[in-house]
Amino acid sequence: MSKLLGIEDILNAKEKTAKIRQDLLEIYRVPVVSLSINMPGSSKYNEDTVQLIYNAMSQLRQQVKYVRMKLLEERTYHSPVGPTAFLAIEGEAVILKRIGISIEENQSYGRLLDIDVFDQEGKQVNRAVLELKERQCMVCHLPAVSCVRSQAHEPEEVLLSAKELITAYRSDKTKTYPERVFRIGNAAVEAILMEAACAPAPGLVDRINSGAHLDMDFYSFLKSSTAISSAMYRCALAGYQHRGKPRELLPTLRRIGLDAEKEMLLATGGVNTHKGMIFIMGILSAAASLVLQKPVREFMSQAISSEAAAICEGLVERELKVLHHSLPERKLTAGERFFLDFGITGIRGEMEAGLPSVHSKGLPLLREVRQKNGSINDALVHALIGLMSQTEDTTILNRHGMVTLIRVQEEAQSIMQDGGMLTELGRKRIKELDDKYSVQRISPGGSADLLAAAYFMNVMDEGLAELQARNSRTLRS
Repeated sequence: MSKLLGIEDILNAKEKTAKIRQDLLEIYRVPVVSLSINMPGSSKYNEDTVQLIYNAMSQLRQQVKYVRMKLLEERTYHSPVGPTAFLAIEGEAVILKRIGISIEENQSYGRLLDIDVFDQEGKQVNRAVLELKERQCMVCHLPAVSCVRSQAHEPEEVLLSAKELITAYRSDKTKTYPERVFRIGNAAVEAILMEAACAPAPGLVDRINSGAHLDMDFYSFLKSSTAISSAMYRCALAGYQHRGKPRELLPTLRRIGLDAEKEMLLATGGVNTHKGMIFIMGILSAAASLVLQKPVREFMSQAISSEAAAICEGLVERELKVLHHSLPERKLTAGERFFLDFGITGIRGEMEAGLPSVHSKGLPLLREVRQKNGSINDALVHALIGLMSQTEDTTILNRHGMVTLIRVQEEAQSIMQDGGMLTELGRKRIKELDDKYSVQRISPGGSADLLAAAYFMNVMDEGLAELQARNSRTLRS
């Protein structure tokens, strides 16, 4: 039977944890992260909560190591009020807060944790600093602060929700995630690498040259691809674990994406190699996991596109069309300017519409070459030129303007009329276009991102076909 705790026990525990935190701040003068249990009731100490804290510490150590921060010391305090852990970490407090939020919101047990970050001056870093919404209530989807202030839920209701989370956590400790989740992550990384390797890719970094780019090469692309690879697995896992409406998954994916962008910039020395790719492939990885929760479909690619569109539902309305009514005080992004000037919705519109360019150009053209026994390289380049012929490529638009974008589309259309990678003339013209765009510094980066999406979809369809064939053989035997 649990001991009933009095106010003195609670105050003593608070005083002790505050002292440990202050000691670490004074010794190291670096940010301190504290992990504590977020559950109703005064007594929060048991086998589950202790294990939960240690699991969270393990996750935090991995993330800290991954972003190349240095863990200086960690301490744990076991109290009847609940276990608490403290980690003194040499690094940026804001990044540590993002890591903490990622654990709180992406792990099955995250809602049972409070991960607080204090900067080297002892000031707590909150979500408002990062312009993030308050945490959701444990019972409903409203901000927890609002529910506490209004006493929206009975104590028994909150306690029941906490117990359900603990039950789910116990189950999760023994769960092995399906191999298919990891295969999705593998397919996403493979697609990113394939896009970088195919050549000649007019104006783009490939295994032969750096195209239009002076600040990056094939090797920086390999490093960047490796740096963002974990984000693809995290997005696939987030999709697998998600149980709400698809659009409710987008904030989680964006947080994973922001972490990935930081990893990318660390790997490349500050060069943006894959920002658009992180957005597209992260959403597709999560969408593929959502699809695999349901009965097997005839075409995975169509189902994945539908889920991706559902994840991005309302994105154009919320982030672009709203600009017709009010403009932000900050400087407009390139995508926002293009929408106001030309009505171009960019990758937001493409994703919300279910990737029409991938289905009308990318996938059919890639498969056309493969069905004629062409190489993977030729299939990728062929699909790339096809995508360039119709994509409203904001990378080109941002660097060169609408006249150049239209010219690129027309040149790509002309090459496709000459057979693309399926004819000697087409191949010759693609090589000439690569030389030309390298000199003119024209890089169709938006088309490149869609090419990776097309390759990923093709891998998903081929994987399903293989699974169906294997199941059919099993049934016949």
